[in-house]
Amino acid sequence: MSGLPQGQVIYADTPSEAGDVLVSMRYGLSGKPDYLLEEGRNSLIPVEIKSGFAPRGGQPHRSHLLQLAVYFLLVEDVLQQQAPYGLIRYRDRTLEIANTPHLREELIDLVDRMRQHLSLREVRRSHNQRSRCAGCSLAEFCDERLS
Repeated sequence: MSGLPQGQVIYADTPSEAGDVLVSMRYGLSGKPDYLLEEGRNSLIPVEIKSGFAPRGGQPHRSHLLQLAVYFLLVEDVLQQQAPYGLIRYRDRTLEIANTPHLREELIDLVDRMRQHLSLREVRRSHNQRSRCAGCSLAEFCDERLS
């Protein structure tokens, strides 16, 4: 785990060591962080490893940020530990992301909107990126696909 701070790895989801899925019934979310590092007695640091380079402005991609926010909630709800911050490890650097109330609210709002969309008969495409459409599991059924 080059480029990461010292700390005891208490959870890993790697090809050689499969971690259990963390499931929060309270939030209706589940996930598997790549690593959880123990920091102090009651703090766990979720770490997400990305194969690409860090985005140019020093800020993570929004999807990566929200993925880490899910891990914050899972650590706190399922493991009953604090997660004061998390790490997104890109190929060229590691970004430290604070676990803030604003980030939590953004995640919960997004999940609520996603659940509302699940109940609709039709949901409109929310992007103009051909590559996202090309990789979508629903592309063959979508009448709005770009590719």
